[in-house]
Amino acid sequence: MFMRLHLTMTCSWTRLRPALCSLLLAAVFAQAETGEQRATDSLAATAIHGSLSAARVNTPAGPASPGAYREKLEIDLKVAQAAFDAAPDREESYIWLGRRYGYLGQYRTAIEVFTAGLRKFPNSYRLLRFRGRHLARSRQFEAAIADYELGLAKMAGQPDSFEPNGIPNSLNLTTSTYRQNLHYYLGQTCFAIADYRRMFDHLEQSRKPLVELPFDDHELAVVFWQTIALKKQSRHAEADALLNRIPEPVRILENAAYYNALLVLTGSSDEREGTAGDNLSRFALGMRRAFEGDADGARAILEAIVADNASGYWPAEVALANASAEAP
Repeated sequence: MFMRLHLTMTCSWTRLRPALCSLLLAAVFAQAETGEQRATDSLAATAIHGSLSAARVNTPAGPASPGAYREKLEIDLKVAQAAFDAAPDREESYIWLGRRYGYLGQYRTAIEVFTAGLRKFPNSYRLLRFRGRHLARSRQFEAAIADYELGLAKMAGQPDSFEPNGIPNSLNLTTSTYRQNLHYYLGQTCFAIADYRRMFDHLEQSRKPLVELPFDDHELAVVFWQTIALKKQSRHAEADALLNRIPEPVRILENAAYYNALLVLTGSSDEREGTAGDNLSRFALGMRRAFEGDADGARAILEAIVADNASGYWPAEVALANASAEAP
């Protein structure tokens, strides 16, 4: 039985030990250089999930960003464009211009920027990491997986480095690395093609941090997706055992979304929390219904998520498509 965890929100830089702070700051500014490898300037072959609507792909799928927040994102884009215009031969210029388009939901434009960058910097695992993420958001899952795999191949033998945050957390602290994120998003995207074994394995690989941090955000996300991967393979005992890996109390820096969703997925919270929660918690409730054998209940929840989001919600879309494909 999954015991309710005690949530501890960590919001103060002073709680980090000085030695850890020094180590983190040094790692954040360390940038790994790619080795001399065979260049490629072509976009990975794209394959949109057959059961997903092309209309979804052609619609910017970014989060709603009303008012002042959207204005800030638009200013950030202008700054990134100015930096690009001033230094069009820097890899960083392509990375940030593409990311800023992505935050505004302009994924196709972001992909074009990253692709142009890869023509100049064909060995850039960083550009591959970001293009892969935006391809996945555009429902081009096979192409995204190809980028992640190529990015990992180009990182072989190279030192890892921290990935700068596009949207700072409360401590303005960078917590994830390029290799970690390549494995994590590759694993997550394997859910879209129903390759649950590879999904689990790459998520496991993402558990190897450059520096041990006193936060559990990443672990909660990994456990959430690995639980789904195992249950999809009917490995229910292993899925239950995963929960023992979660520390108590839970230490969360950036958000509690995966914590709440995990409680819903495992039945440790009232189902009303899933029904009234955010997309991730509602998706968790839909998957829980599916694992309980309530196909109709799961479908109703997943369809409601897609209907409630103008640009769709790809995990729910994939779950619906895969459920139809798996139905007798």
